[in-house]
Amino acid sequence: VDTAHGSTSDIAGRVWDGVGAKAQVICNAPDGHNINHGCGSTHIESLTGLVESSQVDAGFAYDGDGDRCIATDETGREMNGDHMMAILANSMASCGSLKGNVVVGTVMSNFGLEAFLAGCGIRLLRTQVGDRFVLEAMRQGGYSLGGEQSGHIILRDILETGDGILTSLMVAGVAA
Repeated sequence: VDTAHGSTSDIAGRVWDGVGAKAQVICNAPDGHNINHGCGSTHIESLTGLVESSQVDAGFAYDGDGDRCIATDETGREMNGDHMMAILANSMASCGSLKGNVVVGTVMSNFGLEAFLAGCGIRLLRTQVGDRFVLEAMRQGGYSLGGEQSGHIILRDILETGDGILTSLMVAGVAA
């Protein structure tokens, strides 16, 4: 878990420990100047390398203010917000908690996400770029899942804002 020397630096390890995971936390020593510097969700190279060499199940990288999450699979391959929305949408739809069978994304969402969701009977509703537009569409339609490629994912039934730790816990929960 890469905390980008940011707001999740102190809490991320305790959260993962609390759910029984054996998480190694990196980039968790903020000094007031190193936030997002060569680490976190915008620079996941060190995380991918660590995942590849450590034989772990996954890696998660947050951004400095903790509202985004980018993941890696067990091989170190990056999974952006579209990948994580696909994982979450499929799981939520299968248990009946994906309201309206709709995921709210942006015009930047990859066509691969749209095609995957369509194959699952889920519609992708696109908005302008920006989490405020995603949230607005989610509120208007009563939808439960939305987000951006950047890893800003909103799980509206739990929280009406992006939260990297929440996103990573939910994705890990599906994979477990």
